[in-house]
Amino acid sequence: MHRWQQAWSQAGDRGFTAIQTAIVMPVVLMVFIAALQAALWGYARNIAQSAAREGVTAGRMYGAGAGAGAAQARSHLDRNAGNNLTGRTVSTAGSGPDLIRITVTGRAQSLIPGIPDWPVTAEASGEIERWTLPD
Repeated sequence: MHRWQQAWSQAGDRGFTAIQTAIVMPVVLMVFIAALQAALWGYARNIAQSAAREGVTAGRMYGAGAGAGAAQARSHLDRNAGNNLTGRTVSTAGSGPDLIRITVTGRAQSLIPGIPDWPVTAEASGEIERWTLPD
């Protein structure tokens, strides 16, 4: 390679790293924020699912009922949700004399400005305990 070709090659690469960084960094940041957003949503869903399961466990006990299950689910949310699950509600719709169903809904916070919080719904159900006589 001639001396002028080496000089031209070195001069042509000047600033290339800055351009690469300007193109790649926004993509890397978007992937990182998307991963954090997914983790926040997953954590909020985990809190909601735990509250629903605790509510069903409490409501299944002999003589307890759906009201006790909903109260236990709310108590679990008050202790554990903090700002991770906002606008939370607990519902016992679908419960009956033999079945308890607890549905917890709320919203996981959004990290992206202008994007609304992400909806979270978790449900658990189980048969209510009762005394029976052997046949």
